[in-house]
Amino acid sequence: MKKLFKRSLALCLALAMMLSTAACSGGDENNVQDGDSGNSESVSESVGESQNEEQQGTVDDAAAGDYELGHWVFAEDPEAVTGEVRFYIPFKGDQGMDDMIAEFNETYPNVSIELNTYSNGSEGNVAVNAAIMAGEVDVLASFGLNQTYKRWEGGMFLPLTDYIEQYGIDILQEWGSDKYIYDGVYYTFPCGGLGNYIAINMTDWNNAGLGELPTEWTWDEYLDACRKMTQVNSNGEVEVYGGSDYSSINYYTYPWYQVYGHDQYYAEDGTASNFSDPLIVNALQREINAEQVEKIWYPLTTYRADGSSAAGVFLQHYTSSVIVCNLLRFLRDQETYPVDWITGFAPYPVEEKGQTNYMEGIPIYSHAGICTGVQNEEAAWYWLAWYSTYGVKYLVNAGHASAWKGTDPSSIVDLVFGSREEAEKLVDLESFERVVTNYDAEAYIDTYLWAYSDLASICNEYGMYAHQGTMSVEEAMAAAQQEADKLIQEAME
Repeated sequence: MKKLFKRSLALCLALAMMLSTAACSGGDENNVQDGDSGNSESVSESVGESQNEEQQGTVDDAAAGDYELGHWVFAEDPEAVTGEVRFYIPFKGDQGMDDMIAEFNETYPNVSIELNTYSNGSEGNVAVNAAIMAGEVDVLASFGLNQTYKRWEGGMFLPLTDYIEQYGIDILQEWGSDKYIYDGVYYTFPCGGLGNYIAINMTDWNNAGLGELPTEWTWDEYLDACRKMTQVNSNGEVEVYGGSDYSSINYYTYPWYQVYGHDQYYAEDGTASNFSDPLIVNALQREINAEQVEKIWYPLTTYRADGSSAAGVFLQHYTSSVIVCNLLRFLRDQETYPVDWITGFAPYPVEEKGQTNYMEGIPIYSHAGICTGVQNEEAAWYWLAWYSTYGVKYLVNAGHASAWKGTDPSSIVDLVFGSREEAEKLVDLESFERVVTNYDAEAYIDTYLWAYSDLASICNEYGMYAHQGTMSVEEAMAAAQQEADKLIQEAME
């Protein structure tokens, strides 16, 4: 095995960057704006250029050859690979990680994987970055594009170029996108996904007489269902909200993903922000109206005040439905969240009937790479290769998903629930397999990184101003647009 050149860490740069950005990092471990993407003036053109046209269909075009997925993953003699790998990921052993490591050791019995669980909030990411700089991390699963970008920029990962060339790895065919590259170099594999969908309490749905679960629906149709499922007591107080947006502030920008398929904070060409676009303005107004005027959605202000999660609110029956991305981690924990209903699933709503729904698929969310302080690079490589392909399916038990194109969707039910019989005690299997494990559907992608973390902060700040009534929706988004455009232009200079 040819040893790769190990870059020394840019210690001062990375440490200064971590400390300066920790304060503006989000605390939700499933929220893409956690952490900070850093100054993107050095982003490769393959990330920064507009590629809405390129994004779709490229895998099928490339697949015309005889490329075999995962052909490069296994060592010729797996038993000869020895050593220990210190692996950091935000999930615990009982969230699928112990089972994942056990399967790996069936092939690599002489490699010990030391599981280290970190928090994917701002403090946890600062701590794991410090551990990388101290040489304590061999392989890192990095969650959220901006956290990953910061680590590319800070020199925290080894380049994977030599491995990719040596084994003929096709990033596009393996994971569906070859856009996650920094200065022309791949430092991580884009192996983890995170889909969004609507979870529905089927008892409430049926009691409201809503019929079959939709295979496609508009926002108007979803809101009408929420009205019918909202339960009000004799005093006029809401006891169960009919629905809810996800608990992160920035979800009012996700309709942009649904319509355009990329870049929730940027206009089509990436040279300006999109905050004052009618699509974003209307989405934010719709959210506030559902929460504060009609009172059919669980309020974002309550989420932010008490730190509750969308999955937790749904499973405690404060809502009859919820837009969510990580429900399975909590749904399978029946000790903490016992439920007496079946959960059904529907796709994220569209603005207009017949639109391509780029929120329907499973977009890339997490990345994995070998850290610069790695102690046993050979063992680390084979763990990274296996985790990023055959192993990443276990993320489903933590509420996430595999982005590897070789993942068999039919294996997910048994992996999460143990069997189809056990699954049927908790979920409507038809809608679960159609919606939650829809690996064939179109998915959005982020392609612009100009001042990315700053735009995420602006999105949150002015979104909350609108929710709190400090500014009108139009005023908040106009101010956000002005501030964001200035930062984008400065980053592009």
